[in-house]
Amino acid sequence: MYLKSIVLRDWKAYAIASFDFPEPSKNRNIVLIGAQNGYGKTSLFEAIVLGLFGQSGLPLVARSPFASDDKQRLATSYKNFLEKALHRGATDAGRSSCSVKLTFVDDDEEIEIQRVWYFSERGQYKAADEEVRIYEGTTKKVVGPRAADDGDDLEWYRDYIAKRFLPYYLAAFFLFDGEQVSAFAEREMAAQVRSGIEGLLGIPVLRELAQDLRAYARVRKSEVNNVSDNTIERIELELDNLNFQKGKKSDRILELEPDHASLKEQREKLTRELASFGAGSQAQFQEQYEKLNRLQRSVEDGKSQLEILLAQDIALALSGRGLREQLKKALQGEIIREKWIAGRQQGDTNLERYVESVRGSLDRIQPHLDNTQRDAIVSIAREAWESLWSPPPGGMAEEISHSYLNEIDRVKVIEKIDSLEELGAPQVVELLDQISADEDALYKLQQEITRTETITPHIDKKKNDLNAVNSRLSEVDQELGALRREVVVYESDVTKKNAELSKLSGQWDQAKPSLRRASRALKVASMVDSVVAQAVPSQIYAVAKAMTDAHHSMAHKKDLVNRIEITEDCEVRLLNSQGVDLRNFDLSAGEKQIFTQALISAVASVSKRSFPMVIDTPLGRLDVAHRNGVLRHLVQRGHQVILLTTNTEVVGEYLDAIEPHVQKKYLVSFERVGDIGVSSVTEGYFSNGDRP
Repeated sequence: MYLKSIVLRDWKAYAIASFDFPEPSKNRNIVLIGAQNGYGKTSLFEAIVLGLFGQSGLPLVARSPFASDDKQRLATSYKNFLEKALHRGATDAGRSSCSVKLTFVDDDEEIEIQRVWYFSERGQYKAADEEVRIYEGTTKKVVGPRAADDGDDLEWYRDYIAKRFLPYYLAAFFLFDGEQVSAFAEREMAAQVRSGIEGLLGIPVLRELAQDLRAYARVRKSEVNNVSDNTIERIELELDNLNFQKGKKSDRILELEPDHASLKEQREKLTRELASFGAGSQAQFQEQYEKLNRLQRSVEDGKSQLEILLAQDIALALSGRGLREQLKKALQGEIIREKWIAGRQQGDTNLERYVESVRGSLDRIQPHLDNTQRDAIVSIAREAWESLWSPPPGGMAEEISHSYLNEIDRVKVIEKIDSLEELGAPQVVELLDQISADEDALYKLQQEITRTETITPHIDKKKNDLNAVNSRLSEVDQELGALRREVVVYESDVTKKNAELSKLSGQWDQAKPSLRRASRALKVASMVDSVVAQAVPSQIYAVAKAMTDAHHSMAHKKDLVNRIEITEDCEVRLLNSQGVDLRNFDLSAGEKQIFTQALISAVASVSKRSFPMVIDTPLGRLDVAHRNGVLRHLVQRGHQVILLTTNTEVVGEYLDAIEPHVQKKYLVSFERVGDIGVSSVTEGYFSNGDRP
C-alpha cells in the first residue's frame, strides 16, 4: 500500500495544494517534502492525520491541547482546532468549507478518501458539519453505510478505515512528529513498551468497550424502580472514588518521571565534573566519589526491587506451601460443588415436567393400569431421576466456605497460588542483606571522603550541588516508589469492587429484563478486563526481537546493545554481549530517543501493516551521531516513507546518504498576501541559499 496523492483545499495556509507520489520500489521508497519552520510543514502532517481519522486522530496532533480520553473534551478540542484550520481567505471569498483528499493504492486498486468540514458564515464548526466520501477503483464506486443503517455514519467510516488501512490506535506508530518522539523518550522504558504493545493489540478499544459496557449497565439499572439500592450506590461511589484516586496518583507519576530522569543526568554530570579535578590526592577523591555513586545506585536498585516484591504477593508466598495447597484443594472442591448444585437445580426445574410426561405416557399401556400401579411407576421414575445426582462427584467440598467468590474468581486464585512457588523468604532476606551491606559500605565511604578530600572552592560547590541533587533524587525515588505501590493497591481494589458489583448484579439477574442486561454487560466488562490483563505478554517476544533488529540498524555504537529483553511486566533490559544491563548506566538523550524509535519501528513491523510512514521533523532533537542511523533504517523499511523536513535536517551529508533512495521531492514556500499567509507547493528541494 502507498499514498498516491494529497489534495488540500482551504486548509490552514494552503488555499489549494496538490502532491503526487510514485509507487515505491524496494530500493526507492523515500519522499522528501521540505519546508522552513512556519511555512506549513506541520499543517500538512495534520491534514493527513485528520483527513484519515477525523476526531479520533486529534491526540496525534502536536499543536492540539488535547491529552485525555474524555470524549466531551475531545469533541471540544476538535471543534476549536478545526475553526482555526479554515483558510483565512476562504470566508472572504465566500467559501465555507475546507477539505483533505487522500488517494491510496492497495493491491493495484485506488481508494480515495475525502473529508470535508463545513462552517457557518462566522467560521463556526458543528459536529454534524463533517462529511466523509470514499471511492474505490477506477470507476470510483461509492463506499458508505447503507440507508437502512441506524448508526453514526462517521463511526461506519472509522471502522472501514481501521479495517482497510489502519486503526486510529496504531496510527501513532506510522504517523508521528519527531519532536513528540523526543518527549516520549523521557518516559520510563517500561511505560513506553506497554503503551506500544497495547496499541499493537488494540487494547485502548477494549478499555473503551469495558467503560461503555459499565456505563450501559448503569443506565439499564436506572430504568428499574428501586434498583439503586444503597449497597449498589455505595459500591459505585467507592469505585468512582478509587478510579479518581488512582488517576491522580498515575498523573503524579507522569509528572515526576521527567524530573527523576533529569536529576539522574545531573548526578552523572556532577560526578564526572568532580572526577576531572586534578591528580594526586584528587585521584583518590575521584575514585572515592565514583565508588560512592555506584553504591548509591546499588542501594536505590535494591530498594526498588524490594518495593516491587512488597507490592506483590509476598504475604501469600510466606504463608507456606501446605496452607496454600489446602486452600487450593478447597477452592477446587467448591468449584465441583457449585457445578453439581447448579446441575441438580437445573434438573429439579424439569422434574415435574418429566413426571407428568411419564404419567401421561402410561395411558398407552394395554391393558390399562389401575391407579395403584400407575402411582408405583411414577414413584419409581422419581427415584430414578434422583439417583442421577447420587453419589456426589469425587473431590467435592462438603460446603461452600468462600461464597463471596464465583467460579472465575476461584480459578484466578488457584492460578495465583500456582504462580507463587518461586517466591519466598530467602529471596527477600538475600535482598535485605545486600541492601544492608551496601548501606554499611556507603556510610564508611562517606566517612573516608570526609577525611581525605581536598577542599577547594570549586570542589566544595560541586560537592554541595551533588549532595543537593542526591537528596532531591532520594525524595523523588521515595515518592515514586510510594505512588507506584499505591497505584498497585488501587488497581487491586478496583478489581475487587468490579467483581463485587458484578456479583450483586448477578443476584438480580433473574429479577427484571433491564437488570439482567446490566448484569450481563458487567460480566462481559469483567471478561474484557481479564483479556486486557493477559494480552500484553503475548506479543512481548516478537516486539523485543523486532526492537533489537531496529536498534542495531539505527544505533551509532553498534556493539553497545547486543539484545533487548522485555519481561512480562514490560520491564526492559538493554544487554551487551556480556549480559550486563546497560540501564544500570545512564543513557544519553540520543540513546533514549533511538530506543523509542526502535519501539515505534518494532510495533509497526509486528503489526504486519504495509501502511506508509509519515514523519514530521524526522530527525527532531537527535544528535549528529544518530541521524545517519535513523535515516539508514527508514531506507531499509521497504514501504513508502514520507519525510516532512526543515532546512536543518535532511540536507548536506544526510541528504547525500539517502539520495539514491529518494523518489520525489517537494518544496513548500510561503508568502503574505495582505495579512493572510499563503503556502504553495512546487517540485524541488532546498537550494544552498535556503540552508542555514
